[in-house]
Amino acid sequence: MFAKPLGILLITVSFFGGFMLMGGNLMSLWHPSELVVILGIALGTFLASTPTYVWMRTLDFLGRYFAGERVSKKLYADTLGLLEELARLSRSAGVLALEKHLVSPESSPIFMHYTRVLKHKDLKKFIVDNFSYLLLNPPQSQNFEHHLEDQIHDIYNSMMEVPRSVGKVADWLPGFGIVAAVLGVILTMELLGGDMDVAKIGTAIGAALVGTLTGVFFAFAVLAPFVHAIEVMIRQDRSLFEMSAAFMAAYANGVSPNLAVEIGRQRIPPEFEVPREESV
Repeated sequence: MFAKPLGILLITVSFFGGFMLMGGNLMSLWHPSELVVILGIALGTFLASTPTYVWMRTLDFLGRYFAGERVSKKLYADTLGLLEELARLSRSAGVLALEKHLVSPESSPIFMHYTRVLKHKDLKKFIVDNFSYLLLNPPQSQNFEHHLEDQIHDIYNSMMEVPRSVGKVADWLPGFGIVAAVLGVILTMELLGGDMDVAKIGTAIGAALVGTLTGVFFAFAVLAPFVHAIEVMIRQDRSLFEMSAAFMAAYANGVSPNLAVEIGRQRIPPEFEVPREESV
C-alpha cells in the first residue's frame, strides 16, 4: 500500500535533491515550453496510435495504480465463495435456478454478498458469461476447458494493449526530448552574431539540454515503472481468471462443490494463498 507513494517520493527527492546537492538551482529546470512540446507530442502520439478502448483501459489502470492493488487475498476468497454458492444452488435446485442471478447479478442476493467481485467488471462478466453458457447445456463435443482458456487468452491480450501502447510512448519520449532540444538550439543560434550576450546564450543552451533530460526522465522514471506495474496487475488478473476457470471446469465435469473449491484454491498464487478454512 505504501510502496508506490514511497517509490514516487524517493524518485522525486533523488532527482531534485541530488541536483541541488550538485549546486544546481531548481529554477534552471523549470521550462514550461519544453514540457508542452515533449508531453504534448507524447500524448498526441498515444491518442493517434491507439483505439478508444485502450484510452479507457489506460485510465482504469492509472486509477488502480494510485488507488492500490485490486487483486487481493480477500478478492480470491470472495470469488471462491461466490463460485461455491452458485455451484451449490445449481446442485440443490437445478441449473435453471441460476438464471435469475445471472441475468441481473447487481440485484442478485448471492452476488450482492461479494461486492469485490461485482466491482471487478471483467471478472464478473467472465463468471456470468460462462455459467450462462453452461445453462444452455452445451454438447460434450464442445470442450469447455478450451473455451475458458480461449477467453482468458483474449482478455489477457486485450489488457496487454495498454502496457504495449504506453511502453511505445516511453520508448519514443527520449526522441521527443531531442526534438525539444533541437528547437532550443535553433533559438540559441538566433542569439549568435553581433554583440553576443554570453549569459543569454548559456541559458538558452541549458534550456535546450533540459529538453533532452525531460524526455529521458519521463521515459525511464515515470512511464517505465508505470508500464511494469500494469504488467504485474494484468498477470494478477490472469491468475484470478485461471482460478475461476479451474473451478468452473471442475463444476462442469460434475465434481462436488467442495472438491471444485479445492481445485480452484490450488490455482491461487502463493502470495494470495487462501487458507482452507476461508474457502470452504
